[in-house]
Amino acid sequence: MKYNKNHSHYQQRQVVCIKAIYSSVNLKSKKRVNKKSLNIARTIHIYVSMALLLFMLFFAFTGITLNHPQWFDSNPNNSNLIEFPMPDYLIPSEPQDTNWQQASGHWLKSQWGVNYNQIEFGEDEVIVVHKGPGTYQNITLDLFDNIAIVETQNYGLIAVLNDLHKGRNSGLAWRLILDISSVLIILFSLTGAYLLIPQTRKLKKSVLYMSLVSSGCVLVYITLVP
Repeated sequence: MKYNKNHSHYQQRQVVCIKAIYSSVNLKSKKRVNKKSLNIARTIHIYVSMALLLFMLFFAFTGITLNHPQWFDSNPNNSNLIEFPMPDYLIPSEPQDTNWQQASGHWLKSQWGVNYNQIEFGEDEVIVVHKGPGTYQNITLDLFDNIAIVETQNYGLIAVLNDLHKGRNSGLAWRLILDISSVLIILFSLTGAYLLIPQTRKLKKSVLYMSLVSSGCVLVYITLVP
């Protein structure tokens, strides 16, 4: 009986020691990440996610429209052709004369907001091609008939959104917005991963899901993408 009591007491002491070790390990694991840094990461994660909410929805939606163009009517028949008489001070035309080029460039800019660097001067015509998100405009000065021919093509709202997604024909300011938003999305992703570090179980599951999804994408690329 005395042996059994001593043995039972010894087992209880072992259980207490094991619990103490586990509790100390948990405390150490919790202390591995500074609480203040977690609060900062949480704040950044929340506010960046809200700031980019509509922007990320925009990218998600336009990702579908780019991947399935046949689902949307992105090429409507919305073409417009207009002819304008050239002003008297540009007649007779002298396309090789610097003063005439500057005068015609000023007129084109005042009428259609044309950049002088976009103008191509030829012997019998002057051509300006302007491309915007989902739009195309071609302006031709016919120096024989002294008329301006303006052809405008509008490809629709979906085409505008698709071009904005790709940053095509969107200008420097929009490209800068895309760069800033990309950096913020990276920051949003990294802070989300950082917040999982103290949560061991969730971190393990998240790493597992990330590995499965990434491996699946790589496998699809290797085996199914031509």
